[in-house]
Amino acid sequence: MNRLVISKFIALLIGLACIGLAYNYNKTATYQVSGTIYGTYWKLVSTEYISDTLKQSIQNELERIDLIASNYKIESELSAINKKPVNTELRISPEMAKLLTYAEQLHELTEGYYDVTLGSLVIDAGFGPTSHAIQEALAVSKNRFTLINGNTLIKNDNFQFDLSSIAKGFAVDAISDLLINTKRLNYLIDIGGEVIVNGTKHGSPWVIGIQDPSALNNSAIIELLSSNFLAVATSGEYRNYKLSKNGEKVTHTFNPVTKKSIQSKVLSVTVISNQSSMNADAWATAMNVLGPDAGIDIANQQDLAVMYIMQGNENKFIKSNAWDF
Repeated sequence: MNRLVISKFIALLIGLACIGLAYNYNKTATYQVSGTIYGTYWKLVSTEYISDTLKQSIQNELERIDLIASNYKIESELSAINKKPVNTELRISPEMAKLLTYAEQLHELTEGYYDVTLGSLVIDAGFGPTSHAIQEALAVSKNRFTLINGNTLIKNDNFQFDLSSIAKGFAVDAISDLLINTKRLNYLIDIGGEVIVNGTKHGSPWVIGIQDPSALNNSAIIELLSSNFLAVATSGEYRNYKLSKNGEKVTHTFNPVTKKSIQSKVLSVTVISNQSSMNADAWATAMNVLGPDAGIDIANQQDLAVMYIMQGNENKFIKSNAWDF
């Protein structure tokens, strides 16, 4: 056997080895892209390749939704609605109609404890864009608003909408739909802690960590495993709060009945949904406002998977009947 044949044989072996390594790598590799939006981060992990074009499509979709639901962007649809005079008709987008329709359904299911008309309360407490404040805006609306034919809105009171409790979840759903439409069926999408997982991680379940609210780092206190569609949202006051001039703690979530920021022993509440991230996101805020007693009662009535993490060592976890994770 001459040297040329030996060289070709060695080259063939090396080529086959490289192919084998590449095959095994592709069987276990994941691809990740990330960016910033809504004052926070977004992250996508997928078992399928994520092109630069797809990443740009994701960023474009997130920015499009920002121009619908943001109360910080003066040019957004929500800002235009907030400035609209009372009792005048305004055409709204299908996305805005979907958000407000679901929000009002949840308002009724929670007997008013979930409310997206508290914009002035949020701004006055320093958690919203003060430059967008409307003069003499109501803290809480009783007359609320009317939707006509799903595309026309009438504000019946001079209030300000705040969709921060539902818009991120809506955006996660939009990116999930985008991925499915591009035939990518195995992924984890996370926008500021609002998460959807779908499919598997090369046959293994995705792992979602629920943060320990009492820890200084981002350590997980519970890990959820899923090999199907699952949306997870968490709400809590353990980090997002301010101190008043009197030294009192003012949280970023408000009770529409008392018109005050919520004060409780709840560190965080997590909601899991197999329907949508919008569903999980909005319910997490509602459960946070309701507290564990009323919240668990409604969760059991609505067959919702809900878990409260409480201060102290006794009864640290309070779970609804549907929580089997």
